[in-house]
Amino acid sequence: DAYVPRQQHEKNRRGPLRSKLQAKDVVLYTTKAKTMSSFGSGEYAYEDDNDYDEEEYIDSDGEMLHDDSDVTNVLLEEDMLELKQRHYFCGYDSNRIECAVWFGFPLSSLSKELLFACGLDTSKSVAVKIVFTDPPIYGSRCPTVKDKHIFIRQTKKRDFTNLGLSDCESFGLWWTLEQRLSEYLQLQWKEISGGQQHTMDKLREQEKLASFKHIKHLMEIHHVRRDLARLALVQSNNHLDCATDLLFDEKKKRDLLLVLSRSPHTTRSVEGPNLLLRVLQFIKKRIEDATRFCLVCDQPHPLQLLKPTVCTQDLCNFQFTNMGLGINIENEILKSPQACDLLISMTTGASFSGRHFEPFPTVEAHINDSNGLPQKVSFDRNKPREVGEVLQKCPSISKMIEMIGRKALREELEAIHPLLYKLLRWIMGTNRCHLHYLTDSRMRVDGVCTDHQFILRSTPPEKERAFKQLKQQHKGTFYAFHGSGLGNWHSILRLGLKNFSGTEKQSHGAVYGPGIYMAVDGATALFYAGYGHVGSGWQHSQFGASVKCIALCEIVTYGDLDPKNCNGKLHAPK
Repeated sequence: DAYVPRQQHEKNRRGPLRSKLQAKDVVLYTTKAKTMSSFGSGEYAYEDDNDYDEEEYIDSDGEMLHDDSDVTNVLLEEDMLELKQRHYFCGYDSNRIECAVWFGFPLSSLSKELLFACGLDTSKSVAVKIVFTDPPIYGSRCPTVKDKHIFIRQTKKRDFTNLGLSDCESFGLWWTLEQRLSEYLQLQWKEISGGQQHTMDKLREQEKLASFKHIKHLMEIHHVRRDLARLALVQSNNHLDCATDLLFDEKKKRDLLLVLSRSPHTTRSVEGPNLLLRVLQFIKKRIEDATRFCLVCDQPHPLQLLKPTVCTQDLCNFQFTNMGLGINIENEILKSPQACDLLISMTTGASFSGRHFEPFPTVEAHINDSNGLPQKVSFDRNKPREVGEVLQKCPSISKMIEMIGRKALREELEAIHPLLYKLLRWIMGTNRCHLHYLTDSRMRVDGVCTDHQFILRSTPPEKERAFKQLKQQHKGTFYAFHGSGLGNWHSILRLGLKNFSGTEKQSHGAVYGPGIYMAVDGATALFYAGYGHVGSGWQHSQFGASVKCIALCEIVTYGDLDPKNCNGKLHAPK
């Protein structure tokens, strides 16, 4: 070991001396580093080690000085260690320009219904990549989507050590999550960076008791946890040799472990906010709340349904359709072919009825006219039948599945009509309900003369829990049928059942006053389902063009009267 004056040592270093060193300071440069060899327990071998990372600095008062990059790296490692102990995934890559951190969580921790609605695969994980610039400070500058420093994807990998964008794929919520995360970080960055700075100050104080490099050395050589290596150094006054002796002595090592077991369990050496954990918690929450807000403008929906989608504003609908947000149409057709068939039939019926065609598809495409000049094509809200006429050209679901097998669905549909592919995306993406086709006859409702039955889930888990609480508060539930023309179901699946009594959209009379009318008798509901343009459905539907739809609804028994003799006043809201 030798003390080298600052001026002489500066010639041997790979970079300029740190600004913290004053003229009176000296540098302690270790030219012979003690490292453990395979000569046997307790023996040492001396090896030359001139690596830059082995440099340590001592000021005139004997205090060890540390570069902020050392403290920052430790803070990043502390944050990542806590993620791993919570069974999250993480990895990072850094250089002199930037630090790219990958971290995420398995999607299996979320409900299957929510994952299906959001187009996520339970066997995959959400992967978040954040790029931090202006090193060596971890998190010194707020990352934003605009700077291309935030990426959110899904991946099959569990090891994020060498993860790249080529190992990931996009999903329906990627754009929305990236935008919302960027906004959240910018809003909270002052607080986040202040908390990080406070934590790094604590780490600098802690460094005096246990050197970060010594901790890392003990972890690598003895294969021990960070907290055990830290405790050994603290009890050895930060002396590496003494800490090594402690860990070699099995009895003393057990004593150290006993001390750790009696101390309050914590995943971090110092208290402070974990930026990575905070981001993952935010992403999880936003996925769980995806049905509450518009995917584009982030305004709350007036009615919360199961699937994430956009609001009724034309601009949001346009961006949703033309930016590829929301669902993957190929996956929807493969996973739920009968549901896709029914949705196309309902939209076709709505376009020909013209009475309840809300929301209206706002899709457009750019083509060249006969003269080769660019031309924009879209649907005219004043001519709703145009939508149905385009859908009648759409091939059957079975033929579209063949197109997907050839990986040519979009190409072949746009060859039929330039708006057809985007229109189908819009139909399936704006439907916030989950339609599950019943193939098991034991699950079907008896007495209904059709094998084509679906379970319709239209509420997220939180609303379902509230419904169950109402069942307990009142007198349970009963079931009743609701029948409506095929063209009305396009709107019902997207906006819910509405009370149109006394409005221009009212289809029938209101004998019992305004409200949503039900029937305990399925035949009555089927009668009302026959109103409208029967036979105006999709001509290539597996259910036929003349489709009638009725719903069997579960209703909370609210009131004093017998539900079998419902007179219209029984379930009037307070």
